[in-house]
Amino acid sequence: MTDTTTATSTAWPDGVIARYLTVAGATVDLTYTDGQVKATCTGERCPWEHREQTEIYYFDSDEEKARKINPVLPAAQRQAQAHAEKCRAMPRPTT
Repeated sequence: MTDTTTATSTAWPDGVIARYLTVAGATVDLTYTDGQVKATCTGERCPWEHREQTEIYYFDSDEEKARKINPVLPAAQRQAQAHAEKCRAMPRPTT
């Protein structure tokens, strides 16, 4: 049985929009960087990632950025959830 206490009770890293817990206790994190919503698995040596392109510009307000990110989130979330349901890559121990 996986100990999910640490994964669910610790603070999320800066920039994480959504987080999914994998079956092995790692996470799949959704972030926004450089015009893309990106889902990345934190399992050790797991190369999986998914990207959704957005049309956000540096001069967009926070409200405008959120409005532009929202349409691509459902697809990114579906991909992240699907990966989290089957990924067995464990997170690297912190100690």
